[in-house]
Amino acid sequence: MDYFQTEIKQWSDWQAVVTTSAVFEPLIRQIYSSEHEPFKTPVAVATDFCATFAVGPTQIAIFPPAVVAATTRDRYQAERFSLTRLARLQLMAPRLRHAGFIFDAYQFYYVIYQPLTGVTLTEFKATAEPLAKATLGQQLGAALLKLNTAVPQFNQVDHTEVEQLATWQPLGATFATERAQFLAQQTVQFDQFVHGELTGETIIVTADQVGFCHFQTAQVAPRQTELVPLLLAAAYQDPDLMAGLKKGLASPDLVTDLLIGLLWRADGPSWIRQVMGRETGITLAQVQAQLAITINGKAGAKG
Repeated sequence: MDYFQTEIKQWSDWQAVVTTSAVFEPLIRQIYSSEHEPFKTPVAVATDFCATFAVGPTQIAIFPPAVVAATTRDRYQAERFSLTRLARLQLMAPRLRHAGFIFDAYQFYYVIYQPLTGVTLTEFKATAEPLAKATLGQQLGAALLKLNTAVPQFNQVDHTEVEQLATWQPLGATFATERAQFLAQQTVQFDQFVHGELTGETIIVTADQVGFCHFQTAQVAPRQTELVPLLLAAAYQDPDLMAGLKKGLASPDLVTDLLIGLLWRADGPSWIRQVMGRETGITLAQVQAQLAITINGKAGAKG
């Protein structure tokens, strides 16, 4: 008899039960027994892809069946690789306890981990003093210098194929050409580890340092792509945090790095529209000038 009794034929079936502990409890109980972990009644933790539950001091993320989520194995491999790597680099992240799969009604991949204890960056920014935010920004920048380094390919996601999904022409009549000409002049490494979604919710402030979580969409890509959500969302309009980040990252030209990141991301066009506040009629020079204002508070200065 299967431990998971609900039929999953389409994504909406998964969404309907993803936070229902009663549906997953027999499966979780069996997984914890096989991993020799103490079992307690699971409590749902809201996430956007996995069925995630707190089980005592640990959490388990159960990935949806491949029949309704083609990327499930890539996401599992990204999470497992990332947590293992950050532990080796001595960077703060949830501590991986177990990772594997179970053959049941479906093949379910899972990871069991000890979650980070702390507050999100969003929560921290709401109450922290300017000096504390600047200090944290510097720590975060220094951590990224260790995080965004060369790695082997750890799943089947090819960044160069993903990037080709972006459509640049609608931004402006000459934008696609300007992009190609600009990138041809830049030296970019494509073998760097990139979390890809470093926002105020995936950066955790612990008692002694900054940490990271939610690595399912991590990929091998240019390190500059990491800067886009970090600078345009997590640190956006926070001059103290931005100043600390600039110091920690120690980039001779952070504006150019951010522009490179935008131009190599599949979601680059949507970020550019957000930065510029309009849909079209955009040139590369206008974007670069606006990024300088975002990072430095004035146009033309290097970050």
